[in-house]
Amino acid sequence: MDEQNDGLNELQNITHQYRKSLAAYEARTGRQGQTVDLRGSGEEKQAFARMDADMTAIEESVKLKAMEARLAKLEAEPTIKRVSGNGTVRSASDEQAYRWLSAIARGDVHEFRALSTSSSNAAIPSDLERRIVEKKQQAGVIRSMANVSRITSDRKVAVEDGLPTSAWIAEATLQTASDPTFATQITFDPRTLRCSTTMSQQLIEDAIGQGDIGTAMDYVSRKIAVSMALKEEQAFTLGNTGAAVPEPQGICYPSVITTNVIDLGTNAAYTTVTADNIIDLVHKVGPEYRVGPRVSWLISDLMVAQIRKLKSSSDYIWLPAGTPNTNALAAGVAGTIYGFPYRVGKYVTTTATDLNVFAVFGDFDYYEIVDRTGITALMDPYSLQANLQTRLNVFQRTDAKVTLESAFAAIVS
Repeated sequence: MDEQNDGLNELQNITHQYRKSLAAYEARTGRQGQTVDLRGSGEEKQAFARMDADMTAIEESVKLKAMEARLAKLEAEPTIKRVSGNGTVRSASDEQAYRWLSAIARGDVHEFRALSTSSSNAAIPSDLERRIVEKKQQAGVIRSMANVSRITSDRKVAVEDGLPTSAWIAEATLQTASDPTFATQITFDPRTLRCSTTMSQQLIEDAIGQGDIGTAMDYVSRKIAVSMALKEEQAFTLGNTGAAVPEPQGICYPSVITTNVIDLGTNAAYTTVTADNIIDLVHKVGPEYRVGPRVSWLISDLMVAQIRKLKSSSDYIWLPAGTPNTNALAAGVAGTIYGFPYRVGKYVTTTATDLNVFAVFGDFDYYEIVDRTGITALMDPYSLQANLQTRLNVFQRTDAKVTLESAFAAIVS
């Protein structure tokens, strides 16, 4: 407030000086003050231009400080609270959830419409949408590894297969220009993932009556998020884009990674993997793709155990030099394989079938997941009303693809 007052005082001083200078100009020339920009001397023009600029700057500064003061006041105000019938204090977020659950209990379609959000275009509390997204992130491994973005329409990515020409040249030598070339275009076409969950009338009424709104929302969001995350994880691992109902491209689907592979043999088991296979696989990926923050292994839990049990004579090969073999398991081991972090994928295959992928290593910045919309929900309070139940149908549109195969390598059967 003091800074704002100082600005106003300074503005008054400059305005006073401006008027005095204008009066002096009128007395000297006998002309009206507004002619100073055209008929005044060079010194007078500069003086008035400087005062105009100073007044404009101070006015903008005063406006900014006033806005900052209003925002600070709003931030300092407590969050709106409402009290339920049993005296429980509810936040604004809980209030929206309370109205939502109450609308379900009454089957009030008009209230659903009033509760619609711009992000989901459905009667679903924004807090519920946030909880679903957060829990999906926790439950899904690949989504947390990959490059995730949101799009508003189908998206095409051009894949570069050549670089412009660079060369050392002598002075005054003509340099031939060249452009990078693009071999293919990858199109992201979001697929629709649906999850349905059923809420009993008892759950809804108990949540409303006892003030357990947050608990009810957490229960519903957990059921939805875990189901959707597991289905996504399966598709991101083994998804078949050529299926009758096309899925996102799974990074471990046979034939997705075909160039940089370590083939253990036709129908070979994952238990035949050797330390040489691990080293060779890592170095099949170019060094430029082994340095990013998303560089990692995607591997099954059984394969991790198999690699950890690799031995040289009677000693585990992954033990640090000089570590007594007898104390190794008690001391534990870092979550890396050949110096690179790994993530255990629930759906990475371990079946000894030809072309099955047992492990993938590479830069997951080049495995891209695109989400077309947020969470969309449709309530169905009628289909199961005889059982005193309400069905919530949740939809999400998403797609995923490997955008650069050379950034990955795989161990296959």
